Amino acid sequence: MDTDELLAELDSPDWSATLRAVGIAEARLRGSIAGDSKVEEIVKRLAPLAGHTKWEVRRAVAKAAAHAPHPIFESVLAKLARDDNTRVRQAAENSALRRRDSRHASTLGKQHEDRINSTLDDIEVRFGARGREAVKRAAEQVANTFARELYHEIIKLVTPIATSADRLRQQLSTSNPPAEILSQETDRIGRRVKQLRAVLEGMRAYTAQPALTFTVEILQEVIQDAANVALESDRDKSSRPLININVPVTIEGEIVRSRFLQALTNVLLNAIESYEDGASLKAIEVNTDIQGELVAITVQDSGCGMSLEAQHDSLTLFATSKPTGTGFGLPLAVKIIESEHGGRLSIESTKGHGTIVRILIPRHHPAELP
Repeated sequence: MDTDELLAELDSPDWSATLRAVGIAEARLRGSIAGDSKVEEIVKRLAPLAGHTKWEVRRAVAKAAAHAPHPIFESVLAKLARDDNTRVRQAAENSALRRRDSRHASTLGKQHEDRINSTLDDIEVRFGARGREAVKRAAEQVANTFARELYHEIIKLVTPIATSADRLRQQLSTSNPPAEILSQETDRIGRRVKQLRAVLEGMRAYTAQPALTFTVEILQEVIQDAANVALESDRDKSSRPLININVPVTIEGEIVRSRFLQALTNVLLNAIESYEDGASLKAIEVNTDIQGELVAITVQDSGCGMSLEAQHDSLTLFATSKPTGTGFGLPLAVKIIESEHGGRLSIESTKGHGTIVRILIPRHHPAELP
């Protein structure tokens, strides 16, 4: 249907034709921007229909208003929110919420708007408008905290880069800058840039929302792959502990292989790095146990161990005691195990005696995760 036909339908004396036209208009308004001449004509015809005699048409107008940035719909929705019909009022309230959420979502990127609103709509269906608002407020607080912490982490890395750049500038302003000093400053900048990239890559991995495809896997093979990756990733030590994988080949789990592999790799890499220079390289032990419909995976090291405070920090974003750490390793593992696989990850550690990480996951992927 072209625009002229649509405009004629919106003016039709047949209310069923008008209702159909409003539905088409709603589709046209999705993703529209103020200023499009064709869309402006549709808006001019659509807004007065908020006073249509048929409640079905008024409700359709309220729903269409959710998808248009045009300011005229603010007054339209205010009018429909006082409508005599309950369904019209509910549609107007939902659209007003969606418009407000859309404005907020634009600061995060318009490409995420539909996903955010779809999630909020599902929550509203289950828990009502108050549930939707509570979840949105909590999500905003989490996002603000994440942004604030990330800002501080990046500033900590960028400031020394700026300092080194100033030193380089001062040295280069002299007639004969010492090559050794120039080399030292450029090395410092290189290390900081490398760590900044690691933080940003960690952030990307942590905030990723990949499509989750669960497959039945032999856990011994997945754990062995994770151990190989972890050992190859630890390039700072000339000697590393062995990783003994005491897992029968008969134990299977329904997992998202790539994501679960990432979680196990992070846990094992943490275990490897816990062995301080000169410490006894007693092997890291990985065991599994079937507990009804659950699989328990235990990773036990004999490294430096952690205090209670350090255990808490190890699961907190950006908190790290490692000179080149990013603070994303174990938090990402927790997200993958708990949020994506419906499992649990816990830590038990004693300073100077080692750490035990316990992972508990369902053997079969549940239809709906908690």
